[in-house]
Amino acid sequence: MDLKTEFTFDLQNEEFETIRQGIRAYNAQHLPDGEVKKIGCFVRNEEGNLVGGLAGDLFTNSVFVEFLWLDEHYRQHGLGSQLMQRLEHEVKPQGVTDICLDTYSFQALDFYLKLGFEQVGQYSDYPAKGINKYFLQKVI
Repeated sequence: MDLKTEFTFDLQNEEFETIRQGIRAYNAQHLPDGEVKKIGCFVRNEEGNLVGGLAGDLFTNSVFVEFLWLDEHYRQHGLGSQLMQRLEHEVKPQGVTDICLDTYSFQALDFYLKLGFEQVGQYSDYPAKGINKYFLQKVI
């Protein structure tokens, strides 16, 4: 077998897709059947403009919150808590037992801990020195 290892700082889409599809095919052999559903919960102002929300994935019994964002003018009014509570309220009847997410040290670790999330992991000095990335989970 004549193989060679390559490295690039300029990954092309073709190679990326081959790697991604390869790991997805492998994972599919070990994960339960089911589709990943994109879910969202939003806050709109009086004019109907989106001023915040959360977006994530629901798969079998778990939700991963990929993003939670509020426009600066709408922060510190309890809207983030309302969004997370609404998420729990909507997904629990669907059989969801766990909500997972991650946050950086300059974002909202204390906020999530106050909502009952447990820190289950951490990267230190990632993605840069002095910044940590935290992984959280809440059983609902």
